[in-house]
Order: sequence, then C-alpha cells, then structure tokens
Amino acid sequence: MPLRTARHDIALIAALLTTAENEARALGDPEPGAEHLLVAALLVDDPSARDALEVVPSSRDAPSVDAAAVRAAIDAVHAEALAAVSITVDEQPQPLPPSRGVYRSEVSTQEVFQQARQLARRSPTGLRSAHVLLAVAEREHGTAARVLQRLGLERASVIDAAHRALDD
Repeated sequence: MPLRTARHDIALIAALLTTAENEARALGDPEPGAEHLLVAALLVDDPSARDALEVVPSSRDAPSVDAAAVRAAIDAVHAEALAAVSITVDEQPQPLPPSRGVYRSEVSTQEVFQQARQLARRSPTGLRSAHVLLAVAEREHGTAARVLQRLGLERASVIDAAHRALDD
C-alpha cells in the first residue's frame, strides 16, 4: 500500500470511529454500534457512501437517505425494540458526555469495521466510506439491518450501489 493511501486510510479511520462514537453518545448510547458507523459514513469527508445512497430506490418514496434520516430510523428501531418488551419511552434519550479513555464499541461496530477494512484491501484507492456502507448492508441481522429496512432500503440495492460507488 502506498504511503499516501495509508495516510488517507488512517485519517478516514479516525474520522469514522470518532464520528460514530459522537453519534452514539448524542443519541444516548454509551458505545457505538454498526448503525452509528453508518451515520459516520454519511458524515465524513469521503462522499462515496452518500453518492451510493443517492441512487438507491426507497420503498417509502422518501428523498435520498441522509444522516438525519438514519438518526431518526435508529431512534425508531430502538423504540420498536423497547416496545417489543413492553417498555415505552416518552422522551428523547439524553446525550451522554464525551467518553474518556480507551475507545470502546459494540461488537457490531468491530465486525463492520473489520469487514470494511477487508473490502478496502482489494481497492487501489484504499478505504472509502462506501466500504463501510457495503459492510453494513451485508449484515442480515441486528440494529443496522433493521435501520436499513426502516428506511425502506433493500439490502441488495444498497450493496449494488455501494459497489458502483467504489468502482467510480
């Protein structure tokens, strides 16, 4: 891997992980999950994930999916999960203060990130946000999969769009 690509990857990794952690804490979650990494992929400087989602048709006739739509879907999926066990939450979760110490994340974040890095190894451009989108879309279960479903996005369509964005 060329040095320039390695520097780019390190900067993108730092941005993705930091943004995912900040998003999780803003939504009241102590550790980021794969769904927060999805939001981060839409917020970092690399536009490939945003470009991919712009062309994915939604079954909800909604405009293109952006970070705000993903945040709302995360809230809805969390509320649905709580309602499934007869817990109702009337108020929005309170943001948590910035974390300190060692970076911690949910297993889903680690799995998505590792898969994105594997996918990026085959790419001459190095890691891109569309690799994260692709890794999230490949998950069949979990909160991130339910978020995509809640947004009306078919996994296969997201996977195809992410591949196309990476080929550009």
